[in-house]
Amino acid sequence: METVNFVEKFIIYIEDHLRERIDYDSVLDNMGVEPKSFITIFTSLAGMTPYEYQTRRKMTEIAHELQAGHLRLVDIAKFYGYRDIDSFKIAYLEAFGISPYETEKHFDALDLQERISFEVVPVDRPKYPSRNAYMESFRITGFVRNFPLENYRSGMKYDFLAYLEENDVLNELLRYNDGGIKGIILHERYVDGGMELTVGVSSTLASPFEETYTESSEFVIFESVGAPAEAAGDIYRYIFRRWRFKEEKDLNCNFSMEVLKSRNDFVSGDSKVQVWQALYQDL
Repeated sequence: METVNFVEKFIIYIEDHLRERIDYDSVLDNMGVEPKSFITIFTSLAGMTPYEYQTRRKMTEIAHELQAGHLRLVDIAKFYGYRDIDSFKIAYLEAFGISPYETEKHFDALDLQERISFEVVPVDRPKYPSRNAYMESFRITGFVRNFPLENYRSGMKYDFLAYLEENDVLNELLRYNDGGIKGIILHERYVDGGMELTVGVSSTLASPFEETYTESSEFVIFESVGAPAEAAGDIYRYIFRRWRFKEEKDLNCNFSMEVLKSRNDFVSGDSKVQVWQALYQDL
Protein backbone atom coordinates (compact mmCIF):
# COMPACT_ATOMS: atom_id res chain seq x y z
CA MET A 1 0.00 0.00 0.00
CA GLU A 2 1.10 3.58 -0.53
CA THR A 3 1.46 4.50 3.11
CA VAL A 4 0.58 8.18 3.26
CA ASN A 5 -2.18 7.93 0.67
CA PHE A 6 -3.86 5.10 2.55
CA VAL A 7 -3.55 6.87 5.90
CA GLU A 8 -5.23 9.88 4.25
CA LYS A 9 -8.05 7.63 3.01
CA PHE A 10 -8.46 6.08 6.44
CA ILE A 11 -8.62 9.52 8.05
CA ILE A 12 -11.47 10.33 5.63
CA TYR A 13 -13.19 7.12 6.78
CA ILE A 14 -12.81 8.15 10.43
CA GLU A 15 -14.10 11.64 9.65
CA ASP A 16 -17.18 10.10 8.00
CA HIS A 17 -17.82 7.88 11.03
CA LEU A 18 -16.86 10.14 13.94
CA ARG A 19 -20.07 9.41 15.84
CA GLU A 20 -19.81 5.62 15.50
CA ARG A 21 -17.86 2.95 17.34
CA ILE A 22 -15.37 1.80 14.70
CA ASP A 23 -14.12 -1.78 14.72
CA TYR A 24 -10.68 -0.94 13.33
CA ASP A 25 -9.58 -4.56 12.80
CA SER A 26 -12.73 -5.38 10.83
CA VAL A 27 -12.66 -2.18 8.75
CA LEU A 28 -8.98 -2.61 7.85
CA ASP A 29 -9.47 -6.29 7.02
CA ASN A 30 -12.29 -5.33 4.66
CA MET A 31 -9.99 -2.77 3.05
CA GLY A 32 -7.38 -5.46 2.49
CA VAL A 33 -4.89 -4.05 4.99
CA GLU A 34 -3.16 -5.94 7.80
CA PRO A 35 -4.27 -4.14 11.00
CA LYS A 36 -1.14 -4.87 13.06
CA SER A 37 1.24 -2.97 10.79
CA PHE A 38 -1.25 -0.25 9.85
CA ILE A 39 -1.98 0.74 13.46
CA THR A 40 1.76 1.20 14.04
CA ILE A 41 2.12 3.26 10.85
CA PHE A 42 -0.85 5.46 11.72
CA THR A 43 0.40 6.06 15.26
CA SER A 44 3.89 6.95 14.03
CA LEU A 45 2.60 9.34 11.38
CA ALA A 46 -0.23 10.98 13.31
CA GLY A 47 1.34 10.91 16.76
CA MET A 48 -1.76 9.18 18.11
CA THR A 49 -3.71 5.96 17.62
CA PRO A 50 -6.73 5.92 15.27
CA TYR A 51 -9.03 5.69 18.29
CA GLU A 52 -7.35 8.68 19.93
CA TYR A 53 -7.65 10.65 16.70
CA GLN A 54 -11.34 9.80 16.37
CA THR A 55 -12.02 10.79 19.99
CA ARG A 56 -10.13 14.07 19.74
CA ARG A 57 -11.82 14.96 16.46
CA LYS A 58 -15.27 14.14 17.84
CA MET A 59 -14.73 16.27 20.93
CA THR A 60 -13.43 19.11 18.74
CA GLU A 61 -16.57 19.02 16.61
CA ILE A 62 -18.67 19.03 19.79
CA ALA A 63 -16.76 22.07 21.07
CA HIS A 64 -17.50 23.89 17.82
CA GLU A 65 -21.19 22.98 18.15
CA LEU A 66 -21.26 24.34 21.70
CA GLN A 67 -19.45 27.51 20.63
CA ALA A 68 -21.96 28.08 17.82
CA GLY A 69 -24.83 27.71 20.29
CA HIS A 70 -27.40 26.53 17.75
CA LEU A 71 -28.31 23.24 19.47
CA ARG A 72 -29.34 22.26 22.96
CA LEU A 73 -26.83 20.33 25.06
CA VAL A 74 -29.11 17.30 25.17
CA ASP A 75 -29.40 17.28 21.39
CA ILE A 76 -25.63 17.48 20.92
CA ALA A 77 -25.07 14.65 23.39
CA LYS A 78 -27.67 12.48 21.64
CA PHE A 79 -26.33 13.26 18.16
CA TYR A 80 -22.81 12.20 19.13
CA GLY A 81 -23.96 8.93 20.67
CA TYR A 82 -23.89 9.57 24.42
CA ARG A 83 -26.47 7.67 26.41
CA ASP A 84 -27.21 10.59 28.75
CA ILE A 85 -26.10 14.10 29.67
CA ASP A 86 -23.99 12.97 32.64
CA SER A 87 -21.80 10.61 30.59
CA PHE A 88 -21.39 13.37 27.99
CA LYS A 89 -20.32 15.91 30.62
CA ILE A 90 -17.76 13.46 32.05
CA ALA A 91 -16.28 12.78 28.58
CA TYR A 92 -16.09 16.50 27.82
CA LEU A 93 -14.41 17.25 31.14
CA GLU A 94 -11.85 14.49 30.49
CA ALA A 95 -11.14 15.88 27.01
CA PHE A 96 -10.83 19.58 27.82
CA GLY A 97 -10.75 19.99 31.59
CA ILE A 98 -13.89 22.14 31.63
CA SER A 99 -17.63 21.58 31.59
CA PRO A 100 -19.60 22.04 28.34
CA TYR A 101 -21.15 25.19 29.84
CA GLU A 102 -17.70 26.85 30.06
CA THR A 103 -16.89 26.33 26.38
CA GLU A 104 -17.66 29.83 25.12
CA LYS A 105 -15.57 31.42 27.86
CA HIS A 106 -12.52 29.20 27.31
CA PHE A 107 -12.90 28.25 23.65
CA ASP A 108 -9.68 29.92 22.45
CA ALA A 109 -7.65 27.98 25.03
CA LEU A 110 -9.07 24.53 24.19
CA ASP A 111 -6.73 21.86 22.83
CA LEU A 112 -8.69 21.25 19.64
CA GLN A 113 -7.78 18.62 17.06
CA GLU A 114 -8.32 19.74 13.49
CA ARG A 115 -8.36 17.24 10.63
CA ILE A 116 -4.90 15.85 9.87
CA SER A 117 -3.48 15.95 6.36
CA PHE A 118 -0.03 15.03 5.15
CA GLU A 119 2.32 16.58 2.67
CA VAL A 120 4.88 14.36 1.00
CA VAL A 121 8.10 16.32 0.50
CA PRO A 122 10.80 15.06 -1.92
CA VAL A 123 14.18 14.61 -0.24
CA ASP A 124 17.51 15.30 -1.91
CA ARG A 125 19.82 14.67 1.01
CA PRO A 126 19.44 12.76 4.27
CA LYS A 127 18.03 14.72 7.18
CA TYR A 128 19.24 12.16 9.74
CA PRO A 129 22.36 9.97 9.76
CA SER A 130 21.38 6.35 9.14
CA ARG A 131 22.94 2.92 8.79
CA ASN A 132 21.71 -0.58 8.06
CA ALA A 133 21.99 -3.56 10.40
CA TYR A 134 20.54 -7.07 10.49
CA MET A 135 19.42 -8.41 13.87
CA GLU A 136 18.19 -11.89 14.67
CA SER A 137 15.21 -12.02 17.03
CA PHE A 138 16.39 -10.98 20.46
CA ARG A 139 15.03 -10.84 23.98
CA ILE A 140 14.03 -7.60 25.69
CA THR A 141 13.76 -7.76 29.46
CA GLY A 142 12.00 -4.97 31.29
CA PHE A 143 8.48 -3.78 31.95
CA VAL A 144 5.66 -4.92 29.69
CA ARG A 145 2.28 -3.20 29.68
CA ASN A 146 -0.80 -4.06 27.61
CA PHE A 147 -3.53 -1.54 26.82
CA PRO A 148 -6.86 -1.79 25.00
CA LEU A 149 -6.55 0.32 21.88
CA GLU A 150 -9.30 2.68 23.07
CA ASN A 151 -7.31 3.43 26.24
CA TYR A 152 -3.88 3.83 24.66
CA ARG A 153 -2.33 7.20 23.91
CA SER A 154 0.87 7.63 21.95
CA GLY A 155 2.47 9.69 24.72
CA MET A 156 2.02 6.91 27.27
CA LYS A 157 5.36 5.29 26.47
CA TYR A 158 7.20 8.52 27.25
CA ASP A 159 5.14 9.07 30.40
CA PHE A 160 6.04 5.54 31.47
CA LEU A 161 9.69 6.17 30.62
CA ALA A 162 9.66 9.31 32.78
CA TYR A 163 8.04 7.39 35.64
CA LEU A 164 10.76 4.72 35.51
CA GLU A 165 13.43 7.42 35.33
CA GLU A 166 12.02 9.22 38.37
CA ASN A 167 12.05 5.97 40.35
CA ASP A 168 15.64 5.17 39.31
CA VAL A 169 14.60 1.90 37.64
CA LEU A 170 16.35 2.50 34.30
CA ASN A 171 19.79 2.23 35.84
CA GLU A 172 18.75 -1.08 37.37
CA LEU A 173 17.60 -2.29 33.94
CA LEU A 174 20.91 -1.32 32.38
CA ARG A 175 22.70 -3.78 34.69
CA TYR A 176 21.17 -6.55 32.54
CA ASN A 177 22.02 -4.92 29.21
CA ASP A 178 24.47 -7.55 27.86
CA GLY A 179 22.74 -7.99 24.47
CA GLY A 180 23.70 -6.64 21.08
CA ILE A 181 21.88 -3.30 21.48
CA LYS A 182 23.10 -0.94 24.19
CA GLY A 183 20.61 1.46 25.76
CA ILE A 184 17.01 1.64 26.88
CA ILE A 185 14.59 0.18 24.32
CA LEU A 186 11.00 1.31 23.75
CA HIS A 187 9.21 -1.49 21.90
CA GLU A 188 5.61 -1.01 20.80
CA ARG A 189 3.34 -3.32 18.80
CA TYR A 190 -0.32 -4.00 18.11
CA VAL A 191 -1.36 -7.40 19.50
CA ASP A 192 -4.86 -8.93 19.66
CA GLY A 193 -6.70 -5.64 19.40
CA GLY A 194 -4.49 -3.77 21.86
CA MET A 195 -1.09 -2.14 22.24
CA GLU A 196 1.80 -3.93 23.92
CA LEU A 197 4.44 -1.58 25.30
CA THR A 198 7.81 -2.75 26.58
CA VAL A 199 10.45 -0.54 28.17
CA GLY A 200 13.59 -2.58 28.72
CA VAL A 201 17.01 -3.65 27.50
CA SER A 202 18.50 -6.24 25.17
CA SER A 203 19.59 -9.04 27.48
CA THR A 204 20.47 -12.73 27.72
CA LEU A 205 20.65 -12.70 31.53
CA ALA A 206 18.11 -14.01 34.01
CA SER A 207 16.33 -11.04 35.53
CA PRO A 208 13.40 -10.24 37.83
CA PHE A 209 11.67 -8.39 35.00
CA GLU A 210 9.22 -9.40 32.28
CA GLU A 211 10.29 -10.18 28.74
CA THR A 212 9.29 -10.06 25.10
CA TYR A 213 11.01 -10.95 21.84
CA THR A 214 11.50 -8.94 18.66
CA GLU A 215 11.22 -10.15 15.09
CA SER A 216 14.36 -10.96 13.13
CA SER A 217 14.77 -8.12 10.69
CA GLU A 218 16.92 -5.87 8.57
CA PHE A 219 16.84 -2.41 10.14
CA VAL A 220 17.62 1.10 9.02
CA ILE A 221 18.80 2.99 12.09
CA PHE A 222 18.14 6.74 12.20
CA GLU A 223 19.67 8.92 14.89
CA SER A 224 19.00 12.32 16.42
CA VAL A 225 19.49 14.19 19.70
CA GLY A 226 16.73 15.69 21.80
CA ALA A 227 13.83 14.90 24.10
CA PRO A 228 12.74 11.36 23.08
CA ALA A 229 9.11 12.15 22.26
CA GLU A 230 9.94 15.08 19.97
CA ALA A 231 13.06 13.57 18.39
CA ALA A 232 11.46 10.19 17.65
CA GLY A 233 8.30 11.85 16.31
CA ASP A 234 10.35 13.96 13.90
CA ILE A 235 12.26 10.89 12.68
CA TYR A 236 9.08 8.87 12.07
CA ARG A 237 7.55 11.72 10.09
CA TYR A 238 10.75 11.95 8.04
CA ILE A 239 10.71 8.19 7.36
CA PHE A 240 7.09 7.98 6.24
CA ARG A 241 6.71 11.31 4.48
CA ARG A 242 10.08 11.66 2.79
CA TRP A 243 12.72 8.93 3.15
CA ARG A 244 10.66 5.92 2.05
CA PHE A 245 9.52 7.64 -1.15
CA LYS A 246 13.10 8.13 -2.29
CA GLU A 247 14.40 4.79 -1.08
CA GLU A 248 11.28 2.79 -2.08
CA LYS A 249 11.83 0.39 0.79
CA ASP A 250 9.21 -2.11 1.95
CA LEU A 251 8.82 -1.11 5.60
CA ASN A 252 7.92 -3.71 8.22
CA CYS A 253 5.59 -1.85 10.56
CA ASN A 254 4.50 -4.79 12.70
CA PHE A 255 6.30 -3.06 15.56
CA SER A 256 8.21 0.13 16.37
CA MET A 257 11.47 0.28 18.25
CA GLU A 258 13.41 3.19 19.68
CA VAL A 259 16.75 3.02 21.49
CA LEU A 260 17.78 5.76 23.92
CA LYS A 261 21.36 6.43 24.92
CA SER A 262 22.33 9.05 27.49
CA ARG A 263 25.05 9.68 30.04
CA ASN A 264 22.71 11.76 32.21
CA ASP A 265 19.04 10.86 31.96
CA PHE A 266 16.76 9.41 29.32
CA VAL A 267 14.03 12.05 29.18
CA SER A 268 16.13 15.20 28.77
CA GLY A 269 16.62 17.27 25.66
CA ASP A 270 20.13 15.94 25.07
CA SER A 271 19.35 12.23 24.85
CA LYS A 272 20.66 10.34 21.82
CA VAL A 273 17.55 8.90 20.17
CA GLN A 274 17.63 6.09 17.62
CA VAL A 275 14.65 4.84 15.62
CA TRP A 276 15.21 1.28 14.40
CA GLN A 277 12.92 1.03 11.38
CA ALA A 278 12.43 -2.60 10.34
CA LEU A 279 12.42 -3.58 6.66
CA TYR A 280 10.96 -6.60 4.92
CA GLN A 281 13.75 -8.64 3.39
CA ASP A 282 13.94 -9.16 -0.36
CA LEU A 283 13.47 -12.82 -1.20
